[in-house]
Amino acid sequence: MSNTLLQIEKEALTELLTVSLAGSSSVLSSLFSEKATISSSPISIKRKDDVLSATAAPLFVALGEYAGDVNGIQILSVNKNDVLALMQSMDEALEADDMEAQFQVLEKVITTMFTSVSRSMAKVLEQDMAYSLLGVDVVEKHQDFPVSKFTEAEWFVEAGFQLNIGQEGRIIFHVYIPLQLAKQLAGILTEGVQEEVEEAEEVQQEKNNQTQTTTKLDAAAAEPNIQSVQFSSFDETASLQAEPNNLDMLLDIPLQVTVELGRTKRMVKEILSISHGSIIELDKLAGEPVDILINNKLIAVGEVVVIDENFGVRVTDILSTADRISKLR
Repeated sequence: MSNTLLQIEKEALTELLTVSLAGSSSVLSSLFSEKATISSSPISIKRKDDVLSATAAPLFVALGEYAGDVNGIQILSVNKNDVLALMQSMDEALEADDMEAQFQVLEKVITTMFTSVSRSMAKVLEQDMAYSLLGVDVVEKHQDFPVSKFTEAEWFVEAGFQLNIGQEGRIIFHVYIPLQLAKQLAGILTEGVQEEVEEAEEVQQEKNNQTQTTTKLDAAAAEPNIQSVQFSSFDETASLQAEPNNLDMLLDIPLQVTVELGRTKRMVKEILSISHGSIIELDKLAGEPVDILINNKLIAVGEVVVIDENFGVRVTDILSTADRISKLR
């Protein structure tokens, strides 16, 4: 397996993490009784030996797991001083040297955050997916945490993000997931896009082949080709039957007719926020003609009418017959 991500995979994974982490802000705000926001940084690829290197020691390490249609481990690191800041943000009465309280606060924050993250991912990916926290430990030195004990993965995707609590609390986390899991997540998101890219590449290859063929034909045409004249025999010549009109053969083929009221574009987070009663504004003004499409190709415009109890459309402008035929090719 390649130890790199395609640009389209990086973009898809970054967007998925950004949307999912941002969605956990509201549940975290209820923990701290202050507004919590999350900002993320670009993802990067790390070797197994470099996992945790972005967090200064001593640090807390949390091992989590995703299960369901999408499964794999997750390693999270956070500096010990940042955990103390978490404690103060949650309850100022907690003692800084209370190790049990440090573990409890960190476990609660991580579980709350990534349970929400996994639910958001499950919605976006349309996959069954759930997060569980397996354990938390304190590491005095990076080499004290044996990554190979928990996974055979050699390469990981690192995502750093900052949890902002109120005006002062700023806690830095680093999350690591195996590259194979990252590719699986990105692959689900980019499946249709990758097919379009492959189709575009095939079309470009065909164009290149046609260009090469044309070049060869032009080169051949530059040299005169002298051949003997061959005359056809007129003995017992059979009369050729005229070919039927190709259009007549196609007249009974059913086509999909679609009347389009309008279109719009929305970000993933806006789509996820749609609920019963939501209003989606389209790109057309009230009273504008609607588009009439045949097999997803625009051939006419019209106005909406009511026929008995059904909707209909009265054609107000339409392409010529020749143009319509060309659109059906």
